[in-house]
Order: sequence, then C-alpha cells, then structure tokens
Amino acid sequence: GQIDTEGWAMNTTVIDEAIDKYVHERMEKGRKSAAERFLSYAYLRYGGDELKEFLKKVRGLTRYYVDFLTLMENPFKGPELAWLASMIMVGIVSGFMMENEEMRIAGIFVFSGTVVHAFSLLRMVARKWRETGVMIAIYREIIEIVDKEAPGLV
Repeated sequence: GQIDTEGWAMNTTVIDEAIDKYVHERMEKGRKSAAERFLSYAYLRYGGDELKEFLKKVRGLTRYYVDFLTLMENPFKGPELAWLASMIMVGIVSGFMMENEEMRIAGIFVFSGTVVHAFSLLRMVARKWRETGVMIAIYREIIEIVDKEAPGLV
C-alpha cells in the first residue's frame, strides 16, 4: 500500500483526524457508534465526488497503517530486544557470581533482580502485542466500513 500524496485536495491531517476519531469512539462506545459517527462526519463534511475521494484516501491511509503495524507487530523489535539481551548477559554473570562463595549473596540479588525485570519485559511485550493487534483490527474495520459505503474503490 503506497499512498499517493501528490495532488491531494484534502489535507492528510484531516483524514488522519477522522481515522483517529473513529479509533477513540470505537474504544469508548463500540463499533456501531463509531461507524455511525465516522460516516456522519464524512457525509456532513464532504459531498458527492469529494466524499468518494475522502473515503478512498481514508482507505489508503488506513491500509498503510495496517501494513506498518503488521510489520512492527513483532514485539521484540527495537529496545525490547536490547533489554532482553542485556538481561541474559546479567543473568549469566549472576550465575557465575553465585558459583563463587564470596559473591554468592550478591549473585542471588542480581539474579532475582534479573528475574523481576524479565517478568516486567514479558508483561510489556504482551501489552504491546495486544495493543498492536487491537489497532490492526480497528483499522481493518475502517477499511470494511469504507468498502461497504463505497464499493469499487481501489
């Protein structure tokens, strides 16, 4: 999904705001209410050929968001991977510390801290994965709404 930004009569910000309003309404009041408000906004703001152009651009931008989030869905991209790698290294070092009689207590404390941070990382990754999945589903709903409202848009 490439987005054609040349010759846009409508500002991308306006389209992004419409999508954002749908997302917030969807999370607060549900799919039906969000769809009704989105379509009401579209019909009140745009009419005739402008409406089809608006819906086409909403669909294009939303497809871009779905593609982007699908690509970024892997929760271990970015800082999480570095955090995981550093925790593994600290865990290995704490294992060596626990083998040494003089550093055993410090090794236990370091290892227990690593375990706590590992659980924190797993919770954060699970939350990020869930939120990304929810956003992808909501963006796909927008595409469905546009497809139902204006069939045949490409």
